[in-house]
Amino acid sequence: MPHREEIEMPIAAATENCSRSTPLRPAIWMTGVLAWATVIALIFHVPTVAGIFLCSLTGISFLVYLVSYIFLMATDREALRAERYSVKSLPPSQHSLRMTVPRTEEADQK
Repeated sequence: MPHREEIEMPIAAATENCSRSTPLRPAIWMTGVLAWATVIALIFHVPTVAGIFLCSLTGISFLVYLVSYIFLMATDREALRAERYSVKSLPPSQHSLRMTVPRTEEADQK
């Protein structure tokens, strides 16, 4: 009995990439960075004027994000959950794969 068995297995004929995007991503990043900068500035006891300035910038950034989100919810909900798929097909020579799988003794006994 042969101890190896050839199996032909199909491979997915395409590779897929998915990316999620939203027009609010810059506002999210700006608010996150400013929030951390404000927290770190307050931990290190910066002058009062600098603390007020950072708190104001963080608040304005959050308000811009909030207003933008509400505006997009009212006008274009699909923009908030946009996903992009990229599908790349494989050449015909790679549509299937031959593998050699060693047989076990249990398989030989059956």
